[in-house]
Amino acid sequence: MKSNAATTNRRLSALDTISPEFVAQVCERLDAGKPVRRTLPGGGRLHVDRALPFLCLYRDPSGQPVGQSSQLVIGEASYLIAPGDTELHDSLQSLIRGIADVMVKQFGAFLLLEVFIAEENSAYVRLGSAASPRHVPAPTFRVFTPYLPDDDPSVRQLHTSLSNIPLRPPPLDVEIVVGAPAIPRSLRSLLTDASCAQSASGATPTDAPTDAPTDAPPSALVRHYIGIEVQPVYRQARTGIPYPIIFATLRRGLSIAIRETAFHFSLLHTAHEPGHFHALGRRTSVRAMNAVDRELTTIARSFDFLLQVTPANADRARVAFDQYARERAPEFDYRPLIVDVPLLKRRLYALPIQRLEDPTLARLLAASRDELDRKLTMLADRNTPRFMYGSLSVYGAVSDDLRNVALALLASTSRTVDGEEDPESVDDSMVNATEFALLAEAELARYREHFDGLASTVAIRDDISELIVSDGHLLIGSRFNVTPRRAMALLQHEIGTHVVTHSNGLAQPLGLLATGLAGYEETQEGLAVTAEYMTGALSPARVRVLAARVIAVRAIIEGATFIDCHRLLMQEFGFVASTAFTICMRVFRSGGLTKDAIYLRGLIDILRYLGEGRDLEPLLVGKLALIDVTAIEELRWREYLVPPRLTPRFLTNPGAADAMQRLRRGHSLPDLLNGVAP
Repeated sequence: MKSNAATTNRRLSALDTISPEFVAQVCERLDAGKPVRRTLPGGGRLHVDRALPFLCLYRDPSGQPVGQSSQLVIGEASYLIAPGDTELHDSLQSLIRGIADVMVKQFGAFLLLEVFIAEENSAYVRLGSAASPRHVPAPTFRVFTPYLPDDDPSVRQLHTSLSNIPLRPPPLDVEIVVGAPAIPRSLRSLLTDASCAQSASGATPTDAPTDAPTDAPPSALVRHYIGIEVQPVYRQARTGIPYPIIFATLRRGLSIAIRETAFHFSLLHTAHEPGHFHALGRRTSVRAMNAVDRELTTIARSFDFLLQVTPANADRARVAFDQYARERAPEFDYRPLIVDVPLLKRRLYALPIQRLEDPTLARLLAASRDELDRKLTMLADRNTPRFMYGSLSVYGAVSDDLRNVALALLASTSRTVDGEEDPESVDDSMVNATEFALLAEAELARYREHFDGLASTVAIRDDISELIVSDGHLLIGSRFNVTPRRAMALLQHEIGTHVVTHSNGLAQPLGLLATGLAGYEETQEGLAVTAEYMTGALSPARVRVLAARVIAVRAIIEGATFIDCHRLLMQEFGFVASTAFTICMRVFRSGGLTKDAIYLRGLIDILRYLGEGRDLEPLLVGKLALIDVTAIEELRWREYLVPPRLTPRFLTNPGAADAMQRLRRGHSLPDLLNGVAP
């Protein structure tokens, strides 16, 4: 078998075939339960992740090396792509029959799903009489089912799934064609009637003439064939210019339709009983995907974004601000930039994400690349007006609804300083940096009882003012002081959420789950504040601070200065000077960081998520956004991701079950304030 570059760039000759030895090797591996990934003549490829009762097929009728359209099946766990050369037909037929034989032996039946593109001149269908013809758009999809009837659950599911693909303009037109060949018009069938029939004794008539018809009913068939004709709506009809977003939507929707169809086929016609249609997705990733993930993870770990944009002199700046009677904006100093922004951006966009086979993983990686790009731009724009525009693109603005929630919370809670963690109000009951470090070490030790490989450490630093979790390590500002109740909340916020999800992410094959998928911070912070509630440590003062951060972010977006915002928090909402300074410092750092609005917004989202009865476990496999839960659940069904190795203690502490029950019944923020202790 030839697979060099010269072979893939010319039409096939009689020698470019799939040998019987090759077919035997493939079947032997499949029979032994081993994966198969082989290059075929003409640029084709065979990928069978594991033994499954179906195979997706794409043949290019032009005979040229397979191109963009073949991507429609490449993401599946079992697929074959090949040019449609007549010279390759017989050997390709032998290969598919061999695969079918192995799968029938294991599962009792086999389904070949052939996807092909409608001919360019078939975009419209002629209706009416010859005298007054009219042309209407052809169906977006035509499903050809020569053996299965149109009321078979597999066929019905395929019709429904194709109809639900969110292409524009809706609705999609899906036509079922029963009894017609399930192949492109210019190609020959790879599973004929004779190869699909089975006698009552269970013997397959392999010596029957290749094109001999059979009257066997569908229930007597063990090899089924369904064809899916796709109108090329993902490219311009006249010029062939592609529409990438439409193609990505079509590819994703078709992938789901294929799995749902195979799922129903498996349950009805085979001995295979998958628990979910996503369980029929691919489990293994190819080297290219792993390489992209490693490079993105390496780039993400090459800098700590929050450390780079947070002042290193916050405490000294606050003293100076007070000395000038709070009439001069503080001057903040920042750590030297440790990254070469243009170099990292070149590395980001040199990654071949568009060529990755798995559409779900490719989408997650592409979104993470784009967010890393935006954050790198923000680092280059530190202390310039452009920084805030970058922040808005990453963390978003403050909507009127969110602002109104924040105002309502501030109005419904006490304006007194009781309970506010004023660093100046230090007494014997306060927990300082050294004491908190000991508490944190003890908390990490409890997690090591379940996973002794937890590598997180605790360090006290002079160059930060609060707490930061950096690459799984807890950093504590040397002047840090909190109440005992707040200390307990912070242990669950920083360690129970940020450290635990980082450690769980390290156990996954997708490295970005440790550093964070795109948009993960909002969900992480919402989950972390939820952890505070579940331990009975979400105080009204804490909620006031979260609400005030939203007001401060809205103020800077609307043009307020540091001094304006500081006065607003003190005079209108009753915050003490030190607390108001900390809130403003966080919001005004580096030129305007809108990140602090995500705590309240993330909490609202988590409460809504739990109120819908959703499970927290997908949020614990690593650092991810709520929008990615569907993808994470898919990857779990595919057994690509593993269960979380650590469970946060805030989910197992006494009272946690009752607190979770209340959250699942649906809790608004005022409800939380009225019943803080679970």
